[in-house]
Amino acid sequence: MYFCIHMTITIDHAAGFCPGVRRAIKKAEDELGKSDEFFSYGSILHNDSEMHRLEDKGLSIASKDDLEKLGGKKLLIRAHGEPPETYKHLEKIGVEVVDATCAVVRRIQQQVSRAADDMNKVNGQLLIFGRKEHPEVIGLAGNAKGMALILESKDELDIVDLSRPIRLFSQTTMDADQYLFISDTIQKGVREQQEEPDFIRYDSICRHVTDRIPSLEEFAERSEVIIFVSGKESSNGKKLFNVCKDKNPKTFFISEPDELKREWFDGVGTVGISGAASTPQWLMENVARKIEEII
Repeated sequence: MYFCIHMTITIDHAAGFCPGVRRAIKKAEDELGKSDEFFSYGSILHNDSEMHRLEDKGLSIASKDDLEKLGGKKLLIRAHGEPPETYKHLEKIGVEVVDATCAVVRRIQQQVSRAADDMNKVNGQLLIFGRKEHPEVIGLAGNAKGMALILESKDELDIVDLSRPIRLFSQTTMDADQYLFISDTIQKGVREQQEEPDFIRYDSICRHVTDRIPSLEEFAERSEVIIFVSGKESSNGKKLFNVCKDKNPKTFFISEPDELKREWFDGVGTVGISGAASTPQWLMENVARKIEEII
């Protein structure tokens, strides 16, 4: 907690890295401690400030087009995971994999693989609720052996064939209420169209996300102004920002301390600072210090 002459600034210590991101960063830092050359297959997390910190230590970001040049080198697979084809290709070209796939994501990938085998036997459908271009969804779909049908919102439910057996999964950071709505709608339709309903919804929303919401709602109500710190591309950040905004209309989204505006704090006595699962604590502390400077 930070105390100014006329203001109290509180950092939400429940915010910050989820276990999967924390593990991926530790693996990267461990490798960077051994060598001045280490690569990550895409950004480890959706936070430019933290990525710049790691890049300053020697981390390089590799794209798909870069892989052929990395034979004999080490490459981090980030917490989002990758489809099986990626691992096969990396082995073929001689890249040493440092696998930081989140344990939760790994479990869901395995469930998707088994469900795909089951659905293939009975002409069923395998559905994934998530963003088509999100790396986690690409990894999940890659484990579905060509059977994955991606739903980005409840408005796309008309593409589901309710007469067939169905298995439903979700990207770990999607909205739990929308996932439940999709599940309930499919279940109702399956019961209406199948004599022996065959539908299973998998519990694949990350509990680190869902468990944070009640405490975040309470945190948002305790201060007059909330500063929410997150990378602009973070799905988790967008979701949790909206949770704060719903509870406290004076919630402002920033990615860097320099984005703060002096007028947000006029006549304000209490400020709360929170962030996404990809927001480092040090960045929120820098935001607190910047607020002290500008008021």
